[in-house]
Amino acid sequence: MVTNSMRNVPLRLHLLRAICALVVWCLLIAAVPTPTRPDYDGAYPRYSQQEIHRAIAWYAKKYRLDPALLRAVIKTESDFRQHAVSRKGAVGLMQLMPAAAVSLRVNDVYDSMQNIRGGAKQLRHLLNLYQGDLPLALAAYNAGVHRIREHKVPRIRETRAYVKKVLRYYELFRSHSQASPKHEMR
Repeated sequence: MVTNSMRNVPLRLHLLRAICALVVWCLLIAAVPTPTRPDYDGAYPRYSQQEIHRAIAWYAKKYRLDPALLRAVIKTESDFRQHAVSRKGAVGLMQLMPAAAVSLRVNDVYDSMQNIRGGAKQLRHLLNLYQGDLPLALAAYNAGVHRIREHKVPRIRETRAYVKKVLRYYELFRSHSQASPKHEMR
């Protein structure tokens, strides 16, 4: 015959397991810190507009580029938003793809100074590759070198619009910098 104490054994065992599971769960919650703000907030330095302007001028000089061209590319690519990320994964002011950043020796694509350096280096490389043909270099910057055939801007609507937009900003920034060199347009 089964006594009451024998019926309670499975109940006690079940209750003991539940309590142990609850204790383990509470310990896990206590051990894992919960973020109080987004991971990206404050993780990467934000540079002032003046620091960005100085970096553009410095890297333009280093890579023999017109600073107005770098500003035009940045305006078109990210609208001067330092931590912009595209749907395709391009990052920062110059919208560098992570794979391209590695080949350009950019350790941190989110660091605006490194991002500008990488983008300027890439533009110089493309201008050298296409013998100074700016529309072709810009098309390659946007669509990739593999898309340039027969030294023509590819028939990709987005790339053609990109080249026109950069050239329009380039003319605007060039004319503006000649008129008042101390004021950067945004």
